Parts: sequence; C-alpha cells; structure tokens
Amino acid sequence: MATANPPGTGVLFDISEKLQKSQPGPKCDYGRLQPVEHDCSYCGRSAFGMKFCTNCLVAKYCDTECQVGHWPEHKHHCHKETNINQLYKDGRMVEMEIVPDTQLPEASANGDATRCTKNGDHDNFIAVKDFTLEHLPKEIRHKCVADYVLAESKITVKVLVKWISKNRPDTSTWAGLRGKTSLRNASGKFVLDNPHSFQVKDCPIPHCHRKDDLGPNHKIIEADLKIFTNKHVLYDEDELNRTEVDFFYDSKDKVGLVKEYATQLFYTKPSSDKTFFKVTIHDEELLHRLEQIDNDKSAAFWNLPSQVLRKMSAFAIVISHPHGMPKKISIGHVIRVSEENLTDETIANAKEAALLERTWFESHSEEDYLKFMAGLGRLNLPVYKIWYDTPTCKGSSGSPVIFGGRKCKDTWGPYMALHSACDIDSKLNYFKIVRFID
Repeated sequence: MATANPPGTGVLFDISEKLQKSQPGPKCDYGRLQPVEHDCSYCGRSAFGMKFCTNCLVAKYCDTECQVGHWPEHKHHCHKETNINQLYKDGRMVEMEIVPDTQLPEASANGDATRCTKNGDHDNFIAVKDFTLEHLPKEIRHKCVADYVLAESKITVKVLVKWISKNRPDTSTWAGLRGKTSLRNASGKFVLDNPHSFQVKDCPIPHCHRKDDLGPNHKIIEADLKIFTNKHVLYDEDELNRTEVDFFYDSKDKVGLVKEYATQLFYTKPSSDKTFFKVTIHDEELLHRLEQIDNDKSAAFWNLPSQVLRKMSAFAIVISHPHGMPKKISIGHVIRVSEENLTDETIANAKEAALLERTWFESHSEEDYLKFMAGLGRLNLPVYKIWYDTPTCKGSSGSPVIFGGRKCKDTWGPYMALHSACDIDSKLNYFKIVRFID
C-alpha cells in the first residue's frame, strides 16, 4: 500500500544510526563503511551523499526539492517493505543528514495538486502552455490582453528559500523555526534595468551547480537584474544567502529551466510586503534573452488601449508557481479596495514619490528612474490593499498580479502588484500597492 504521507514529509535522513542497530548484511563491515555514489531518483544526477526516503528506504534524492518533485510518481511505489540490506553496496553505504518534518512547513502539498487543501486538483489553474484567449473573461477577451498575460508570464520566476532567518519576528509564521533549514517555495518577477551595463566577476556562490560545467573558479555576469517578491518570502540578508531563482520553469520536464542565485538585497518594504534583490547571471545568452523578454512585455503593455486597462482593473490575473510546480495562470475578480498606513507623514511621502515618478515619466531617463526606485525604497508610503477571489496556493506568494494600470499625467503604467496572502476569515486574497498622491 502506498504511503499516505504527502510529499516532503517522507523525511530524508541519515540512516547510518538505524543501520548500526540492525544486523549487518553478509558483505557489511562496519569498520570500513564509506560513502558511495548514487543517482537521484528524480533528476538523475549522480553524486555522493544522496539522501533516502525514510518511508521505503529505496528512493534517493539530492535534496528535499527533488524529493518533492518526484512525489507524484513515487507515491505509487513507496512501500515500507525494503530489506535493510538493499542499502548496502559492496559493504558501503551512503551518509545522509537528518531533515525533520517540522523544518518543511510549506512542503506538505508540494508537487501534488490532489493533496492541496485550498484548491484541490487545481482545476482553476491554467498551465501557461495551455492558456488561450478563451480563458479570459468576456469583458477583457481581447488578443492584446492575452498577449500581455503571456508576456508577463515570461518574467515570472520561481523563488526557493532554504533558510529561516534568526531575525524573523515572533509574529512570523515560521518564528518557531528561526535559524533552521527550510524549503519554502514562492514566486516573483524579474526586472532588468540597463542591460548593456554589466561587469564580469568571480562567482560568489560557494556551492554553485555550474561548477561542474564551468569549473570551480568560473565567472558570472553582474548586471542590474533584480527579483521582486514578498518581504514575508525573503525576510533579510540571513535568508538571501540560501535563496535560488528558477527562470522558465514552465513544464514538468524542466526543459529550458535556468537556475540562478540571490546575491544582494536592495530593500524590503514591510508596509507593501515587498522585497527586491539581485541575482547572478552565468551566461551572456541569458542576459540577452531576458532583455528581449522585458522589451516584449513592455511593448505588450503599451499595446493595451486605455479603455481595456480600465476594464482590467475589475479582474486580478495571477501568474504563479503553486506548490513550487510549473508556472500556472489563474483568473478572478477584484472584490474590494481598502487603505493602510495612511498618516500625515506617509501622505507627504506619497506626494514626493508621485513627483519622482512624474519626473521619470516625462524624461524617460535612467537617472530619474533610479531616483524614483530609490524613493520607493526609502520612503514610508501609504498603500492600497486590493482584495480578490483569484485562486492561489502555497507557492503563489510574490507572484505577479495583472490588475489594469494607473495613469500618471497622460501616460499609463503597470502596477507593481505581487500576490501577498490569503485572509483566513474572508477567504479572499490580497496584494498591496503604493498609493501615490499628486
């Protein structure tokens, strides 16, 4: 009978202690146990130090991410019937580390939509490759809107945070896990500024996966590539160093997926629940590709007529990686709008931010854009809280939300809207956007 454990809770652990208490196999010599190389049951990578599924003691994984990804297939074969001697190979065994269940707070439904307690089977989620014009509500069923949704999907990324900061407050969901390893999936979007200005530097990532093909002392391209996500996803520098970003994770076979690493935290905004951080670029080809995607997304937005943008403000279209799975699109309605953080100080700051934005819109200069972005990071600003019923799941935090546009003088611009969370009482989702006051 297959285990009832959801993916991620079949703990990966050091089995050597259990083996020491068992009768050794006929070829086993405890005095000369050495690590042995095995293949990951999910990605196929061969390496030392693979970890076993504790339920069946057969499946082997690089880490919990591979375990979670393999669960939809492995759950049909995961039995507690393995002979302990199957773990030996020529008198040797693998050394593994303990990863307790309690350190995987968001892995309980990863990779398996049928176990999702919020949106069972994910019937309301649309795979990016399957999205068509017909999925849009009739009020905004225009080719230009469909084109923009698909363009926005290409800038959507998966964010994987593997550590709980020691500095998280007591009110944090993960306060009890501070200073511990964790696997938390989320989403985000990339922003590429000034792509033709970059430097080549040594890769700063100690355990970079590109060492195998680029060498131990390989280089990276340091460009102005940043990721927007929620502050509650990536809290501070302590978590930054254990954060990865997956670009182009659009299908289960992971064809085209590119993994990069967080390197620098620019700012976090508790009021709007946003974090803004920089990532590595290992290939110049990726830089050029992201530049083209960013240009295509901007062009798709400018192709939206103002009357369509106004109609779009009644809807919230979310592009996310629910449960860390391949990219999905979900569509719902905006239910209501509320205000937060509205004081004399924040109103004055909002007027300053609006002036910075207007200056940038008029000049279209890189310098004014950077001043505007610096102002957003520096100023304590009032926010609108937008409530909507669009389906989301764990892993959707930080995902881009398409929500019409806002007008500055005679120019329309997109909102920097990122899905934040779900309100337990109302069952509605919400995101926060800065309120500018002209």
